[in-house]
Amino acid sequence: MDTIRTSILTCRSTAHDDDTFINDLNSIIEQHGVAACKTIFQVLTSLELPIEKAAEYWRKVIRHRQEMITALRRDVGLVPALCDFLSSSPDHFLKPMIVEESDFARVIEGTTHDSLTALFNRPYFDQIFEQNLSLARRYNTDLSVLFLDVDDFKDVNDTHGHQVGDTTLQNIARIIQQEKRDSDVAARYGGEEFVLLMPHTENIHAFVLAERIRIRIEQMESDANGTPYKVTISGGLASFPANARNAQELLKKADSALYLAKGAGKNTISFYREEKRRYLRVKFSQPVKIKDLGFNNSLSYDGTSKDICIGGILFENKDPLPIGARIQLGVPIKDDEPLLLIGTVVRVEAFEEHHYDIGMTISFKEMDKIANNEIANFLKDTLDE
Repeated sequence: MDTIRTSILTCRSTAHDDDTFINDLNSIIEQHGVAACKTIFQVLTSLELPIEKAAEYWRKVIRHRQEMITALRRDVGLVPALCDFLSSSPDHFLKPMIVEESDFARVIEGTTHDSLTALFNRPYFDQIFEQNLSLARRYNTDLSVLFLDVDDFKDVNDTHGHQVGDTTLQNIARIIQQEKRDSDVAARYGGEEFVLLMPHTENIHAFVLAERIRIRIEQMESDANGTPYKVTISGGLASFPANARNAQELLKKADSALYLAKGAGKNTISFYREEKRRYLRVKFSQPVKIKDLGFNNSLSYDGTSKDICIGGILFENKDPLPIGARIQLGVPIKDDEPLLLIGTVVRVEAFEEHHYDIGMTISFKEMDKIANNEIANFLKDTLDE
């Protein structure tokens, strides 16, 4: 019902004339069935009619308007025709209340827009998203989605108060509104999350716009009762048809890309990328010892493994390690001596201060066969439990 109501209000605000408005309403009826007639009368007159009566009256109102146009020899709007028909209706229990044009604007604003930021709200965005994706699918055009999240927004609220937090969201929304193109759809998705829909836009061009928004927000001067503070955003990008073919999956992948941006240290924009794991991976939480290779008396680090496979291991460490670094890892797979693994750092992602996820591919050299067998046996035993 809310979807039908929103569609009616949107058609009323966008239709160029009454004939277009009527055609749009008939399209809504075709899409949702005669139950839409009941909602049409609710929106336009505040009348509560049974579905069948509403469908009957809708047909009569359209016919009545044409009769009025013929008799008066001039155009007659839908609302005057509706009012005239209901006023002369034999159903004396009907007491219509015709909605003024200015009231429509207020109702539409409250139905489709977020009250704090003045961007579109989530229900309206979901509806427009489906429509734009259908058009992109029909005409074989690109469409990109940018999911944005304010970094550490809880700290803004906790430090400066919720009123400052609200002002921050309004300022961010204003930048998004200023930077987006007329064809783009910007919405507040919830809390400190925003989403931007970019029709006819492939991921590279979407990234350029996303970066422009990110930089402007990073450079934004903010002040809370004389105390300056900074905010940044992270964003995830996904595109149709490259990443997904339906709206729900595309938004999910943009959200997944957002988590990559957060893990890469925040204040960044990330593309969605598929996982390309070659080996079975299992959870494996154990303390590990990390040491640089090729340096005499190099320092050792204490870390915690997170998951492991034959081809590599993911562990958490308090210090970042450079991509490409060669390291030795002591992994307590057996009770007696730890298994010593040699490999290369291929991934470093910060998920909070002094906490890094580090991915290492394993190169066993002469230990290759033995080590692979050890890990394979461990994986087998784990899965058998």
